[in-house]
Amino acid sequence: MIIEFEKNLVIGHKSLPDWSKCDEAKQLLDDAGMQYAYLTADKRAFGNIMKMTGSKMVPQIVIDGKFIGDINNLKEYL
Repeated sequence: MIIEFEKNLVIGHKSLPDWSKCDEAKQLLDDAGMQYAYLTADKRAFGNIMKMTGSKMVPQIVIDGKFIGDINNLKEYL
């Protein structure tokens, strides 16, 4: 599986589909008028993403192709 971080992404985990932090990240990006894609990853895909980012946090957030971290990092970024 290859995921290229070229745009804005909010990456959640399949086992946490209704987790409030993913919804909060999406709302922050909506409020900022930023377009993004939401990706729900299964265990294997999320494991690969964790290897790429070095983070175990959910959601994982990418802005302009750069991994910025979790919801707290997004708040700081915005």
